[in-house]
Amino acid sequence: MAGVPTRLLYALLLGFVASAPQAGVLSERDDSYQWRLCPAQRLIPIRPGYTDPTTDPESIEVRADASRIVEQGLSQFSGDVEIVRGDQSLSAENVTYDQVADVFNAEGRAHIWNPGLIWSGESATYDLDSRVTDLSAGKYWLLDGRGRGHAEHLRNDRVAQRTVLDHVDYSTCPQSAESWRLSASKIKLNHESDRGAAINAVLRVRDVPVFYFPYVSFPISDKRKSGLLAPTIGSTNDSGVDVRLPYYWNIAPNMDATITPRALTDRGAMLETEYRYLTETMEGRINFEYLPNDRLEDHHDRSLFGLEHSQDFYQGHGRLTALVNNVSDDQYFEDFGSNISSTSQRFMDRRLEYSYRGTGSMTYFNGIVQAYQSIDPTLPPGATPYRRLPQIDHIGVFSLGHGFTSIMTSQTTYFHRDVGLTGGRLDFQPALLYTYWKPYLLIQPKLTVQRTDYLLDDPQSQFDNHIERTVPKISIDAKLFAERDLTMFGGNYLQTFEPRVYYLLVPKVSQDDIPVFDSGQFILDFNNMFLDNRFSGRDRVGEANQVATAITSRLLDVSSGLEMMRMSVGQVYYFRDREVQLPRRPELDDSVSTLLADGAFHFGRDLLLRGTLQWDPNQPRIEKTAVNLRYQPNYETVINLGYRLRRAVTDVEQTDVSFRVPVLDNLAVVGRWIFSLADKRSLETVGGLEFESCCWGARVVGRRFLLNANGEYDTGVFFQVHFRGLGGVGQKSGSMLRRGIGGYSDPFE
Repeated sequence: MAGVPTRLLYALLLGFVASAPQAGVLSERDDSYQWRLCPAQRLIPIRPGYTDPTTDPESIEVRADASRIVEQGLSQFSGDVEIVRGDQSLSAENVTYDQVADVFNAEGRAHIWNPGLIWSGESATYDLDSRVTDLSAGKYWLLDGRGRGHAEHLRNDRVAQRTVLDHVDYSTCPQSAESWRLSASKIKLNHESDRGAAINAVLRVRDVPVFYFPYVSFPISDKRKSGLLAPTIGSTNDSGVDVRLPYYWNIAPNMDATITPRALTDRGAMLETEYRYLTETMEGRINFEYLPNDRLEDHHDRSLFGLEHSQDFYQGHGRLTALVNNVSDDQYFEDFGSNISSTSQRFMDRRLEYSYRGTGSMTYFNGIVQAYQSIDPTLPPGATPYRRLPQIDHIGVFSLGHGFTSIMTSQTTYFHRDVGLTGGRLDFQPALLYTYWKPYLLIQPKLTVQRTDYLLDDPQSQFDNHIERTVPKISIDAKLFAERDLTMFGGNYLQTFEPRVYYLLVPKVSQDDIPVFDSGQFILDFNNMFLDNRFSGRDRVGEANQVATAITSRLLDVSSGLEMMRMSVGQVYYFRDREVQLPRRPELDDSVSTLLADGAFHFGRDLLLRGTLQWDPNQPRIEKTAVNLRYQPNYETVINLGYRLRRAVTDVEQTDVSFRVPVLDNLAVVGRWIFSLADKRSLETVGGLEFESCCWGARVVGRRFLLNANGEYDTGVFFQVHFRGLGGVGQKSGSMLRRGIGGYSDPFE
């Protein structure tokens, strides 16, 4: 998070600092991955060590072809001279040691090995007493990473913790193919404060100067330092050329801010800020964006504000969360959003939440105040979600012994909206649970009684002021786990058999006279087919006399532990009609639900097939399906093929193709194409090229995505140049590719 491309100027510091590891998308990726296109070996001198590895590291060992005492206290060593002390070594053709001054002077092919760095030059002086090293006209190599370069003079004072380098060059490229290098007339390093400063710093590409910095300050460790970040340049059809110049402000060790002036040629000047803070008990982030006098929107001011805060109390038992979001207008995300998900937002969440969990997790309390900003201009005022002012939840779990558990759940909520019905809802659900457990079997019968009271204020008099409802529920959940050893295709496997049966009995209680504040109907899947209510919220309790069944089987490779296959099938059988429904929804009289199927299959380690299917035997037709095939033989190559179908009021049928495929050793194509078969149009198209070499790379990506329901598209082009071990310039697009291409590994990180 340092400024300008100077983060690794500190690489010239005699191994006092190691390069920060490069983190990739896949945790298994080795740190040396980014240097895979470099020559296999660097021609660097081999460090001499002690003749006897057990030698005390505080002792000095001297080896030479010849030695003599010139005068009292002054010794000369000649030939292949090697001097070793601890983790430091020195070699030269001639070395003079002044025992009185405790100084070594080396001349002729002098080399010094320090932790993390090797120096080679014509002459070197090392004062053992003051621990000051002077090196002249030499080269250096970083042992951590591939940094190397040249300096006319270096002076390192280990006591004062200062280093000064004159006329310095730095590059990570092979010497035979130096594509870029960074030069400075002087660099001063303060190892105590982990700060450095460079004077007259120039970045050259193919010997052509492209950036000049008369003075720049930078960190020489992972400690952060205020300064300019690399500028970014992009272009969209909606806003024109987009230029950002971020400034990073290191306010305190636990607090920072990024201030980004932004120029949009078609709209005007914009300011973006991000403030972050972190302590032992709290963390948060504040975002603010402001564009005055937008030329494309009748010179209106445009803005965004976002606050995220979380804080722990009572040794981690309590937690406070605050979320505040606001935008100036409904079109903000259409104009400044970066993807389909952001441009399709309809509401901005605002909430304050406090939760408390008792010792042993036996008691849980949660209070929330929540409201929304609507940014969908097509919604009428009465269609926005209700505010919760507030909602208070409590869960108490008490062990009664002999396998019995008492569970008490309560929720109190006041719902408010500017138009229409408002009111409070009190919901209590005491339950008694019995658990019978064996290593291969789990049976849990449960009895629940749900009591709900409404205290309403209805200006239109559609509902009574006081409504009450009591619904009992009985359920039995049974799970079985079995396994067996299996040998096939020359391998040893473990196959599991995991059936589950869930019976639910709930009597019908008429609820047509109850309003709907926060309830919706769950979409049937493996996660909610075992719930005791098919509705979310507390406004509807569905009657039930049904059995949900599911079977899961897995095939595990014993030698590697890899799950080669997982297959689940499930269905719900109804013994009565479902008459309790949300308003304007028809009753359901099907005797069986859709058939659910879910699976994942590994064909070796490179090919993975995943799929889900919902088949409605009552139609009959496929209600929902999704199939994804991923081929990934290595980090450089990934191909994803996807298909998705969902039957609804408006059918959704899409194909999704994404990939990163090398076409040459150092050139790859990236892309993604989402196409709506129902609408016969593209939803998002991404395409680009990534070029890599040993020490630098470049990426150009074009993207076009559907902006709104009117069929308008946003088109942008992103260009980035990255110098390995130094930094980069241009519009970063790695995060966009990671989100869009499953399994993508950014070669520049």
